[in-house]
Amino acid sequence: MKNKKLLTLSAFVLCNFLLTLIMGVPYFKFVGGYPLEIFFTVIAHISNTVMIYIVLAIVLLLLYFLKFPKIIFFIPQGFLLVILFFIVNILAFIDAGVYKIFRFHINGLVLNTLITQGGWESLDFNQTTKIFIVFILVFMFFAELFLYNFLSRFFAKREFVVGKKQIFFIFALSFLIIVIDKGIYAYSDLKNIPYITRHSKLFILYQPLTIKKFAQKHFNIKIDEAVSFRLDKKYSGLNYPRKKLEFQDIQTGPPNIILILMDSFRFDMLNHDVTPNIHNFSKKSLVFENHYSGGNCTRFGVFSIFYALYGNYWDLMLGERRPPVFMTALSDLGYDFKIMAASKLTFPEFNKTCFVNIPQEKIEDEPRGSTKIERDASLTDDFIKYIDEKKYDQRKSPRDKKPFFAFLFYDCPHGSYDSPTEFHKFKPHAESFNYLLLNKDNILPVFNRYKNANHYDDELVGKIIKKLERSGFLKDTVIIISADHGEAFFEKGFYGHNRGFCEEQVKVPMVFYIPGYKHEKYTNLTSHLDIVPTLMSLLGCKNPPADYSQGISLFDDEKREFTVSHTWDEMAVIDDNSTVVVPLETYNIAGVKIYDRSYRELSDATSAKNAVFRLTKLQKDLTKFQK
Repeated sequence: MKNKKLLTLSAFVLCNFLLTLIMGVPYFKFVGGYPLEIFFTVIAHISNTVMIYIVLAIVLLLLYFLKFPKIIFFIPQGFLLVILFFIVNILAFIDAGVYKIFRFHINGLVLNTLITQGGWESLDFNQTTKIFIVFILVFMFFAELFLYNFLSRFFAKREFVVGKKQIFFIFALSFLIIVIDKGIYAYSDLKNIPYITRHSKLFILYQPLTIKKFAQKHFNIKIDEAVSFRLDKKYSGLNYPRKKLEFQDIQTGPPNIILILMDSFRFDMLNHDVTPNIHNFSKKSLVFENHYSGGNCTRFGVFSIFYALYGNYWDLMLGERRPPVFMTALSDLGYDFKIMAASKLTFPEFNKTCFVNIPQEKIEDEPRGSTKIERDASLTDDFIKYIDEKKYDQRKSPRDKKPFFAFLFYDCPHGSYDSPTEFHKFKPHAESFNYLLLNKDNILPVFNRYKNANHYDDELVGKIIKKLERSGFLKDTVIIISADHGEAFFEKGFYGHNRGFCEEQVKVPMVFYIPGYKHEKYTNLTSHLDIVPTLMSLLGCKNPPADYSQGISLFDDEKREFTVSHTWDEMAVIDDNSTVVVPLETYNIAGVKIYDRSYRELSDATSAKNAVFRLTKLQKDLTKFQK
């Protein structure tokens, strides 16, 4: 390579590559002391930066060879390069600071905080900090300008040749670093090594590699095995719980707890026509009529129940294989476990989060049957057998019995909406349908199919309730019936779930039976985040919910101002009047959107001001349980 301009460009890119690496040093504050962990994060940082620069290099080569800057912008090529890499490294600098404050990377929430009036004040930045940031911006720009001019003069005065061997070496070394990075992460994910997997979100735009299906298919490697390695808390990035939990002795003994979820069971399906058995049981229970899931998909909906945390903690808990304090408390209190699901609990990875500390023999997620109908029925029969084996003895006091926790997860109302022919109560019923052809004009038969699926699972849940009543277990058993999320049928323009935060997708039934409590309906705003704090109080936990959750007890005098619901790359802040949707991932930095009660987008200044205030109040809570 003898072209002096190309040599200058290459040297300039290489120097900026090293500078970007240096900008990422603050991330290592969150790295533990395991030798392999340190090695991996260093390699991952270099690998991630290489991949970002490969994309930049492609763009630069196009600009160089096609000479776009001179033709279109009439800007000297060198100045354009200075501006480009100034932006790249300033973003790297800002992101490292953002990660330190928020524990996630530049996204819609961060941008909203930084560019909105009052946002900077919420971060408690003093005048000195602001002056320092301005100084860095000015210094970085002139440093880039000086570097480019220096390299231009350097190569103009000297003969410098870069051979094919040197170029090949650079590419080979870069490729090797990427392979080592992805290989270590893939192996650690297969073998559940938490001090590696917990860093999947450490670097901006980092893409972890997982090869579970490939390894299982081609190498017969057993995946999703029990986690044998526990991350030492001193190396953890979590401060969860914030304080050690303490329990007082319960005079009557701890109650049995049964949590029943029906997939996609939305709030308005709890009625006498669709779900008569659950509806009748609700008349003996506490009913929360304004209850929201912590997510618009299964992953975050179930997670928000067991952890009582916002969905942004999913990756952290999964990465560290950290169990919910609720499940740990049940184990410490001597509970027996019965975890049953009609579909595998390995995706989403509940076996590595919610149930990571539960013995494998206590988990049944492959019930008999080849269809959803058969599997839901098998789940019901198997749980009834489990109750029979318990043989409720009225002569024993609850204190003398081993309590149990059961989780039942039904699947028929999800996706294909399956039910036996004899349960096709609502007509017209779609015998089959094509998702791609659905619209608001032809959705009724599919909606009826969904209602019939709920009707069928209601019959199965009814069998369990009757069994518990006949066997006497209702005298000392808490029962919760709810859903992971809802399901929309174009009421607000959406179909299905995981596509927005309208009430059809995130508002769900909440039936809470507690022995000795009279039936009552509640209309105040409640959340899945509040279930565990309520159960923990029934277990005798002395700690306030703030020590281990972002929820409040359902019986607390304090009422919710808002609740939070998550999806893969967005978060919704929901109150009785509006829904504020905020992008969370770097690749999705669109602005904050505000919707009214009917999920129609708003743009007036008052709504925007209220949204900013709410997000400012929320942003510190998002990192409450991180170190």
